[in-house]
Amino acid sequence: VGSRSGFGLFVKIWEKDFGWDRTDIAVAFVVGTLVSGLSQPFLGRLFDRLGGRKVILVSLVVFGVCTILLSLTFNLLFLILMYGVVMAVAMSGGSVNTTATLVARWFRQKRATALGLSIAGTSAGALLLVPFAAYLLDLTSWRVVWVVMGGIILVTAVPLTFFILKDDPSDLGLQPDGVEPVPQNGHGKPQPSSAPEGTPRGSSNVW
Repeated sequence: VGSRSGFGLFVKIWEKDFGWDRTDIAVAFVVGTLVSGLSQPFLGRLFDRLGGRKVILVSLVVFGVCTILLSLTFNLLFLILMYGVVMAVAMSGGSVNTTATLVARWFRQKRATALGLSIAGTSAGALLLVPFAAYLLDLTSWRVVWVVMGGIILVTAVPLTFFILKDDPSDLGLQPDGVEPVPQNGHGKPQPSSAPEGTPRGSSNVW
């Protein structure tokens, strides 16, 4: 989110370097917004079929590579295709809709808190990376900035997703946080709870 939110930093530079009109550059941003929205249902379908981990992982790899490739921008059509189409679809795969669905599988008791923290991360990304990109832009060139931003995605987000992210607590033999594991009796049937009705149930640590 942080790298995509920094698009506005490059408008004046592209106007100067390529002689593009600001309206023409804005087309890439508008196309990207539309494509991202339209592709959400299709990425959601892939989420259901393949699992969230695979969708998010592949999307992050594609997004990181495309961010680096923006450093090679030489033509307006290239910018529209790369930023407005390919990156927009990849962004949908790792969007808050996808991640929130995955987080919801892991939490019952504190689901709202977990979702709130997850969604806050998207704003935090922009808050940190856009000023960083602006600072780096003053020190280097716009091409270097895109390479660094894409590198951050590939070096941080992709490994974290690969090694840490799981589709479901059952993948680790766990229950969602706030769900009491059901004990088994000698016949393989659930053992009824002896707690009186209405007694709060303990939570199971997903970690």
